[in-house]
Amino acid sequence: MMNTESCLPPDLQPIADAVLKDFAAGVEEPDGLTQICEWLEIDGWDFLIADLGEQNALKLGYIAQLEFTDEEARYNLDIPEEVEIQDTDRLSWARQRINYAEAGDDTYLLASLHAYRLNGSDESFAFVGCLIEVHGQGGPVCEWWGLWDAPEEFYDAVGEGGYNWVTPRMGQISDQVILSMWQKPKRRGNRRTR
Repeated sequence: MMNTESCLPPDLQPIADAVLKDFAAGVEEPDGLTQICEWLEIDGWDFLIADLGEQNALKLGYIAQLEFTDEEARYNLDIPEEVEIQDTDRLSWARQRINYAEAGDDTYLLASLHAYRLNGSDESFAFVGCLIEVHGQGGPVCEWWGLWDAPEEFYDAVGEGGYNWVTPRMGQISDQVILSMWQKPKRRGNRRTR
């Protein structure tokens, strides 16, 4: 549930007002935004994660880089060396990895997305975008994505390019997307052409 009331301590409100004024004027990284983010990361944590579970970023590009290979599919699906890997095998293995990540067992692979509504005292507002990964015993790590007019703009920016798959916003990952990210088998030796 997104906040609509100002949660900032009184000493940060003038900073938020200046940040929002700069944002409205087109300043990409307004002075003071770092202070707002620092407060959200510590004392404002509960306000930052109030929308927990609404949108997540599956690190599909990272999974593909490590796991979407014929070698991984062969090994994990127990396919003998003499059997050629087919797209059905590739998709089966990829879906297993995606389902594992979406189950949330590895919160590095499935980061949470948060759009904190920063309210100005003049009723202006913008959304502070934050992607949170959990690094095992290191705990949560915030990656700040700046200010946005609407949460949807932030989610779309995170999903742009396909490296992060924003769920549920981007829907199911199609077979075509998976196969387009599949690492092509490496050929041994040079082919002759005449």
